[in-house]
Amino acid sequence: MPLRIPRPRFSLLTLLLSVLLLGSLATLWWNWQPWALEHTLRGHGYVVNTAVFSPDGRRIVTASADNTARVWDALTGAELAVFYGHSEPLHSAEFSPDGRCIVTASEDGTARLWDAQTGEELDVFKQSLGSVSSAAFSPDGRRIVTASRDKIARVWDGQTGAELAVLKGHTSSVRFSAFSPDGQRIVTSSDDKTARVWDAQTGAESAVLKGHADTVYSAAFSCDGRRIVTSSRDKTARVWDIQTGAELVVLKGHSELVSSAAFSPDGRRIVTASWDNTARVWDAQTGAELAVLEGLSDFENFAVFSPDGRRIVTASNDKTARVWDAQTGTELAVLKGHSNCVISAAFSPNVQRIVTASLDSTARVWVKRRPEYAWSIVVLPEFWLAAFFLIALGYSIRRRRTGC
Repeated sequence: MPLRIPRPRFSLLTLLLSVLLLGSLATLWWNWQPWALEHTLRGHGYVVNTAVFSPDGRRIVTASADNTARVWDALTGAELAVFYGHSEPLHSAEFSPDGRCIVTASEDGTARLWDAQTGEELDVFKQSLGSVSSAAFSPDGRRIVTASRDKIARVWDGQTGAELAVLKGHTSSVRFSAFSPDGQRIVTSSDDKTARVWDAQTGAESAVLKGHADTVYSAAFSCDGRRIVTSSRDKTARVWDIQTGAELVVLKGHSELVSSAAFSPDGRRIVTASWDNTARVWDAQTGAELAVLEGLSDFENFAVFSPDGRRIVTASNDKTARVWDAQTGTELAVLKGHSNCVISAAFSPNVQRIVTASLDSTARVWVKRRPEYAWSIVVLPEFWLAAFFLIALGYSIRRRRTGC
């Protein structure tokens, strides 16, 4: 006799269970967010301008317009120290490379050095006139550079507080200053439409980066220290050769001011944030536009790569921060929770957390979730309707076959 292969038979129960399973999986896919709010850092009485992680990722320092800086436990959200001493709003706060000290910059015309553990004030660096817009450590932590509205940047000894060099040359307010990765040079950006490169030891001006048609907001070194990228009110970002000051690439495409620009860790790409409601990723060598981070509903204040270069986080006036795939420009997560504009955002060194600073007087810590944490047995209403339809269809077919 020929071999007869039985035809598969599907019961209504099988159909129902299949629909429920598909519904649960669809619900998981729909509801799961790769980043979740872990802590809200409350304590400041006014705008939080910046928030950054310590080098080991265990602490966070915030700088606020309430005239204080605060240190928080990044894992628990507990407030560890409050730094009192400034008499005007703070623009920035930064950990030293070894995490033991913090430097703050304020509108009161000073930068201050603090013990990161106790909150004790260790030194005060006074500018002659004007507020201090930024303060940053050298890579070895021994020196500090400050930028001021008095058109001057200064280099200080982090141990003694002595003034080591005065960087004169700008004709308008200096907005930002930073050391090169090897600590041998300093870059400053200014309202005078230029950025300038200086010898960090002598204070001698080594290059003037001319080309922008308006205020230069930020300036950042590449990881190898050979190039600088600047962002400007003139709607462009530009890449410069540090040795010659030559303009290498102009990044054109934004239709409004470019508020920030930063290299990827490998130096091959640049991310820019703009008030045209986009951030963009560029080839750092050719200037080719690689991705446009769209879908944003308001001004972008800040954008930066993760330490591994695989992700980008943006901070926006639409009260959110967003995480993106740095290669494709795909939006991976929207960090919702702030009740006012998000000014800045930063990844932790291990890329497992993000901290955001906002006009709502808080900073928030977001943690990267593992997929297994998101399993859910909740089924969307649409799938209950589908299940009911299949049951009714099956019952109807059965009645036709049986005649009852």
